[in-house]
Amino acid sequence: MLRILILSLLITGLCMQSIANPHGTAFNERLKDYTGKTYDIRPQGKIVVYLFLSPECPLCRNYAPIVQKLSEKYKSVQFYGIISGRTFTRGQVAAYAKDFNLSFPVLMDTDKEVANSLKATITPEALLVGSDGIEYYRGLIDDWITGLGTKRAKTTQLYLDQSIQNLVAGVPTITKTTPIGCLISNY
Repeated sequence: MLRILILSLLITGLCMQSIANPHGTAFNERLKDYTGKTYDIRPQGKIVVYLFLSPECPLCRNYAPIVQKLSEKYKSVQFYGIISGRTFTRGQVAAYAKDFNLSFPVLMDTDKEVANSLKATITPEALLVGSDGIEYYRGLIDDWITGLGTKRAKTTQLYLDQSIQNLVAGVPTITKTTPIGCLISNY
C-alpha cells in the first residue's frame, strides 16, 4: 500500500506543470482588455482560471453564463477570459462581455502568445492553475458537449467546477479532458 502511495505521488509530481515556464516557453504575463487596461495574469498567490474564448463560437456563447456563475461562486479565484488571435476587434470583444454580463476581465491575446505558451488550441478551453503556478486542470468546462454538433440532454460531470472546488478545499487533483469546440484563429 505504501509503495502504491509513493508511486502515485511520483507520477503526480511528474504530471504537474508550472505555467511559470510551461513547455520550456516564455509566458506572456501581461494582457490588455478591450478598454486598453493592462492585467498581469500570473497566479501571484491566487488560484487562476484561464478561459480561452471566442465571441463568435456558439459554445463560448452557451458557456458564458455558466462561467460567469462559476466566477461568482468562487470569489477567491481569479478568472480571465482570453480572446486569442487578430480576428476580433475591441468592439466585438466588448459586445461579447456586455451581452453576457461577464464580470471577470476579458483580455485580448492578439499575437496568440498566451495561447501558444499555454498550448491552448480550442474555444472554449479551461485551464486551472493553483497559487503555486501548477496546472491542475485543463479541458472542458463540463460534459454537456459530446462532439461538434452533439450534446447531452443533461450535464453529468462538472469538470471545471469540481477541479476548482478540490483545489480551494486543499485537495488538489490533476485532471485533463480533451476540449471540444472551435479552433483558436490563426489570424
